[in-house]
Amino acid sequence: MKNYALITGSSKGIGKELSLLFLQKGYTVFGYSRTNSIKHKNFHFNQIDLSNVKNLESINFPKVDENEHVCLINNAGEIGEIDKFGNKKTNDIINEFNLNTIAPSILCNSFIRSYQNKSNHPMIINISSGAALRPIESWGTYCQSKAALDMLTKIINQEQNSIKAYSIYPGVVDTEMQKKIRDTDIEKFALKDIFVEYFRNNELVDPKIISEKIYHIISNLDLFEDNMVSLRDLSIK
Repeated sequence: MKNYALITGSSKGIGKELSLLFLQKGYTVFGYSRTNSIKHKNFHFNQIDLSNVKNLESINFPKVDENEHVCLINNAGEIGEIDKFGNKKTNDIINEFNLNTIAPSILCNSFIRSYQNKSNHPMIINISSGAALRPIESWGTYCQSKAALDMLTKIINQEQNSIKAYSIYPGVVDTEMQKKIRDTDIEKFALKDIFVEYFRNNELVDPKIISEKIYHIISNLDLFEDNMVSLRDLSIK
């Protein structure tokens, strides 16, 4: 029996580590991103800019047999332009919502249409953020779009019996997004120093650890009744 993982943002950070881990576990992986550095016989790269939603019309998910497992991981996301409303550019707002909310919504819709009648528990993992739960100054579109992603997860679980969806909160992870936050002028982001301290104190989590925790969830669904899962609270050792 084959297992399939469809992963957006597979070129770096959490998405790349997820792709490598799933390949190690014997999955066939389909990666969707603008660039790629993974070379593996079971990795299928699909070059795409997910912030351009017209590109999503060309995505064709793989055909799977009735008893084969398939998982969609909406990992691609962007904090966007870190600045207060009133200072943001219109195109930046549009692109940030396209990538963080519109693209996952379209992909979930296509995934459900493709696999809802499959018997081997198709599932969706949406990579959310603690920013979905509270307003953070200068992260306006990020907070809004991740909150919308959480609602998408809840809607899918309300509507679908055969497909399970989860929103995952990774915590503070050592990715390019964190570097972008640290490099932002404090005039634009008053909380900058907090994130600088996370870095200095080695409090950023390795993306490999995040990928292992997500794989643990997928492999042990019976342990996770709540569809909103904070990885900070999850120990797999």
